[in-house]
Amino acid sequence: MNGNDLILNGEIVLEGYIHDHETCEWMGPGYFSSRMVRDALSSFSGDVTVRVNSNGGDPFEGEAARAAFEAHSGKVTVLVNGMAASAASLLIMGADQIEMSAGSFIMIHDPSGGCWGTAEAHEAEAERLRTLASTYADVYAARSGRSSAEVKGMMTAETYLNAAKAVETGFADAVIGSPKSDMPEDEALAAVQTEMARHHRQYLMAMQHFRALGGKPGAKPQVSMTASQEAQEMPKDTNQQTPNPTPSVTPPEGAVPDTTMTNTTEIEQAVQAERQRQTAIRTMAAPYRDAGQLAQMQIETVIDQGLTLEAAGARFMTLMAATPDRVVPAAPIGGRQDEAETRMEGMIQALMSDYTGPGEQFRGMRVRGLAMELGGGSSFDTFAQVQRGMRSTTMMGGAHGVSDFAYITTEVMNRSLITAYERRTANWQVLTGTPMQASDFRELHAARFGGDFQLKKVRENGEYEEATLADEAEGLKVERRGRTINLTFEAVMNDDMGAFNRIPTDFAMAARLMEASMVWALLRSNAVLKSDKTALFHAKHKNIAPAGAIGAESVGKARKLMWEQKAFGSADGAEDFLMIEPDLLIVPPALETDAGKFIADVTPAKMADANPWRATLTPVVAPHIGSVAQGGSDTNWYVASSDLPPITVAYLEGHQAPTVRTVEGMNPDKVTMTARHIFGAAPSEFRGIVKVPGQ
Repeated sequence: MNGNDLILNGEIVLEGYIHDHETCEWMGPGYFSSRMVRDALSSFSGDVTVRVNSNGGDPFEGEAARAAFEAHSGKVTVLVNGMAASAASLLIMGADQIEMSAGSFIMIHDPSGGCWGTAEAHEAEAERLRTLASTYADVYAARSGRSSAEVKGMMTAETYLNAAKAVETGFADAVIGSPKSDMPEDEALAAVQTEMARHHRQYLMAMQHFRALGGKPGAKPQVSMTASQEAQEMPKDTNQQTPNPTPSVTPPEGAVPDTTMTNTTEIEQAVQAERQRQTAIRTMAAPYRDAGQLAQMQIETVIDQGLTLEAAGARFMTLMAATPDRVVPAAPIGGRQDEAETRMEGMIQALMSDYTGPGEQFRGMRVRGLAMELGGGSSFDTFAQVQRGMRSTTMMGGAHGVSDFAYITTEVMNRSLITAYERRTANWQVLTGTPMQASDFRELHAARFGGDFQLKKVRENGEYEEATLADEAEGLKVERRGRTINLTFEAVMNDDMGAFNRIPTDFAMAARLMEASMVWALLRSNAVLKSDKTALFHAKHKNIAPAGAIGAESVGKARKLMWEQKAFGSADGAEDFLMIEPDLLIVPPALETDAGKFIADVTPAKMADANPWRATLTPVVAPHIGSVAQGGSDTNWYVASSDLPPITVAYLEGHQAPTVRTVEGMNPDKVTMTARHIFGAAPSEFRGIVKVPGQ
């Protein structure tokens, strides 16, 4: 649960009990925390309206929410629609404007709590409660304009204020609408108090059940501001009656509120009984789940409803009778695990619109449908069902440390990303050879071997003259780049397949752009070779032609330089020519037309105008080397040989394409993934390319 769960139609709606965030996540709808309130407020940069209908809860959380209202940059207007009691009355005091519907109430009272132990412990607890009451009285007094002593008396008496009385006493600023009930005020007040007592008993039962199941609703001492002290659960005494809540009645002297199970044996027995009930229900339902007649979500829902084993059996029979038979793929040899893998593969294929295999049974499935299917496939509460589906591990058992939903969506993203990546062309590959494979992120060495390989005359005794082998190497490292992807609960609920499908395509494009940027930048910046500490294009390398526009004469001069390149390590005066013939004409966009004209199949009017190189070069247009790129030029152009590419690239071994990995896959509010690409490039060979400065 997060702050977005509190936003409805552009307003923040606070309904139910305010409690610490851990308890709210476990209890679900009907509970909210100060953290959620802060998150919701952060979505509004200006004025905001907050609707409140709450019986209270944890006063510390209430104070934190009040402070958040007070600190908000815009105007905070609270509309009390029903009840703002106890801790909820405290939290609304931070608003700039408090308005109440005609039939709503504000209730203030002293905080209550309990402890077990020595007399000193009880005295310390009493003093703590008195301090809290005094502190909260000061907050109410500052907002209402009344004295702290007067407000403290109202709290001790537990005061209910209807809308008109709240405005009169300064606890509210305005009444919205007019009351339609003819019920006398005293009767209305008594009815409200009775309803409050009923809600509080339900609250106590929920908290007790939460703790019995191992919940930890906060480490701080449990202080209650949820209803009247008289409605607090009293010590377990079958002869003692709980008095009806009225403002004039005070608790029996010496009564200690008891909101926890006090006997260790009782707690252990309750926990054990609950475990046995859940195990028995799951065991009974397992054959029907495996046969496809029950969904795991339906089983979990029945368990959560607290039904007995007999009642659960009856409910399952009703569900199976009302649900058409599901199509479940026959399990191949391998049993249930193979069946689960087939089902999972079907979901993956369906989300990729591939219905040729197991994806057929999930035809038309979208991302919300996936979550609902994993959550059980049938529920009136879509919100809860999607959340269950996002954290379900029924197919994989959390084997990868992630939920089934996270695994499936990440796999879809990964496959779609690779497909989109492979579909996009990469014109930088004309400058590179076969990619190297890096086993780690350390520097790789692209080695070249050479020497005096001229064949010598064999001597009369049959002895061969040795050739000395030399080598040089260029270094390059791969680097990792990536971004984070969040598939949020809101996106799943909105069934945003457009974004789901667009993300892999966008990352595939980003990966290709990253590669192109790294490779072409080496050419554009005239990068230095590590082997000889000399720039790629340099007079020493004999690969810079005289300046000239694209034409037969200029190309001829560039070809001459390439024809005359010798093997590395050849002896002076040796004729170890590499015999390289250029086949690529690399130009910026500004020279694309000139390149096109150069290779056009046009019959000249006279032989002197003939282009002998027209059919020998393939033009490659690269915007990365033009003037729009930093350090680029619209006039420089290049001829190159694909047999001796000037750039070497590398991928991390096993990562020849960008990948998607799950970072956080057990959070019901979102699935966090990272898309990353590991790639490197470096200049490695100057003999296979010639630069022609433009005019």
